[in-house]
Amino acid sequence: MSINTHKLLITDFFSRFVESDIDGLLSLLDEQVAWKMMGQQGGLPVSGEMDKEGIAGLMQSVRDLVSGPLNMHPIAWTIEGDRIAVEVESSAILNNGRAYNNLYHYLIVVNNGKIKTIKEYADTDQVRRVFLD
Repeated sequence: MSINTHKLLITDFFSRFVESDIDGLLSLLDEQVAWKMMGQQGGLPVSGEMDKEGIAGLMQSVRDLVSGPLNMHPIAWTIEGDRIAVEVESSAILNNGRAYNNLYHYLIVVNNGKIKTIKEYADTDQVRRVFLD
């Protein structure tokens, strides 16, 4: 796949996440996909590794907790072969009125036109404080 094709796939992934298009997002994923949130502490339900079913559950949880979309804005890209590194900023208002804003770094691996691996680096304390406390 070309750099532009990879960028379009990942842009589509984030767009479907923002739109809460669970089925559409799942269609972009390899059957053996693994999404790992890299937080090691904090007791977050999303820390650790998720398979396709776990990703669907994450999206449903976000849909239930957020008033409107969880906006995801890619701001910088590095693409080499089938590895895509992208910096992303998020923003949302939760149903409880709290504002959420986080910065992420995703390392995504694509295989045969599908997303095979996602490693997410973010401020897990921000997630805990806004979503759980």
